[in-house]
Amino acid sequence: MGYIGERLGAWFLTSNGLTVIEQNVPVGRGEVDLIANDGSTRVVIEVRSVTSGGDPLDAIDADKRRQVSSLAQDLGVDRVDYLGVGFGSQFVDFHWVPGSS
Repeated sequence: MGYIGERLGAWFLTSNGLTVIEQNVPVGRGEVDLIANDGSTRVVIEVRSVTSGGDPLDAIDADKRRQVSSLAQDLGVDRVDYLGVGFGSQFVDFHWVPGSS
């Protein structure tokens, strides 16, 4: 499910003006889901996919946010975004929260 969510997330971000440049990037002690450019801003995107309803971003706890921020710092990116991909019985819903630069 995660891989499909990340692929759909990359498509969604591209259709909203970002340029996805890498996917599933190993960084030291972890991995970031996507790296993209938003104009001249380099962005790490954490993607969370769910099938159970509700907001997928609710599944990203404070520990995961700290880990993603730390990995982003290791990469020297400018921003961290979060993208939730919710799979319903007849739809896919996206909830994108761009971080601050």
